[in-house]
Amino acid sequence: MQDPPAEWVALARSQGGGADNFSPYVYPPLWAALLAPIAKNLTAIGFFNLLTLLNVASTVIGVHLSYRLLSPKKIGFTLWSLVSIGLLQFSVIGHLAIELGQPQVFITVLVLASFWALQSGRARLAGAILGFAAALKIAPGYLAIIFIMERRWRALAMFFAVGAALAGLSLLLTGPDLHREFWLRLQDLDSKVLISRINLSFESVLLQIQNGIQGAQSWAFYQPQIQDKPEWVFWVNKMVLLVGLWVAYVSTRHLPAGPRIWFRLQLVFLITLIASPLAWTHYLYLTLLLLPGLLVVANVRFASLFLLGFWTAFSTNLYWVVYPLSYGGTSIVFRGFVVVLALLGVLIWLAIRRGQRAG
Repeated sequence: MQDPPAEWVALARSQGGGADNFSPYVYPPLWAALLAPIAKNLTAIGFFNLLTLLNVASTVIGVHLSYRLLSPKKIGFTLWSLVSIGLLQFSVIGHLAIELGQPQVFITVLVLASFWALQSGRARLAGAILGFAAALKIAPGYLAIIFIMERRWRALAMFFAVGAALAGLSLLLTGPDLHREFWLRLQDLDSKVLISRINLSFESVLLQIQNGIQGAQSWAFYQPQIQDKPEWVFWVNKMVLLVGLWVAYVSTRHLPAGPRIWFRLQLVFLITLIASPLAWTHYLYLTLLLLPGLLVVANVRFASLFLLGFWTAFSTNLYWVVYPLSYGGTSIVFRGFVVVLALLGVLIWLAIRRGQRAG
């Protein structure tokens, strides 16, 4: 973050930190107001420890919910848990999420709870939970597209109702000025492309390709780079988003209700993730929790090999081996992006095959 507030710098230095590692606050203003009294009465380390406990507990709940979402008869909960723990423990995805105290872990559990409720026939509860998750962080709101695909209008209505209620509460507690600033930050973010080793966005990949062709690409980028977004990148990204969502709907429409929601959650999440400006690697926490389901919806041998390949591509050890290399930055981003595309391709192929059998 450039030019962080002086108060932040003083607080960081008083607790042994530096002034060069700040990230701008881009969460909805409501949570700054609600968390400020808690943060004021805790040291930074105390707050981080509290968040770590929350994230670990959320992970345990998330493993259980992801299993319940698919309710598999093919494998037991013990095997599902072992696969989940292995993927989380030894991947850079789990490493970043837990070590950096990312609220994405808690939000991931809310998303799983929402779609478990939807599958269980509790449409209003599903909409309410997803509305709450979207109020914490905007990105989960895109998953309401699944409510439309499923024609679950009560869930969609409750999603908007809870979102509107929390937006009203936010305005009441923090006032319009902070919301205007938040909106301007989002607009500024959408007009730029962030090139970072842990940002797997399609826009970032496209811009790096353009820069490489023009001879202007830095292949290492140890520090994040913010560059202007070319108009063609904007429109190609939006077109891919729309086509991707259409493919997600068409490829899953003939599936039975149980696996259909699992497939749609995976597909819509991954498509909207790579189409967003900030497709942080640790956002794939949801994908990791759902991935053991491949052992259920695919041939066990094929699924096992794919899981091994996915884990290898995102392994912490491989990340740190490649990190210091002169081409490390681009290598990490492109490898992660290609693996996400491969997962999308596999999911679409499996959904079409299972849909044909069901039909």
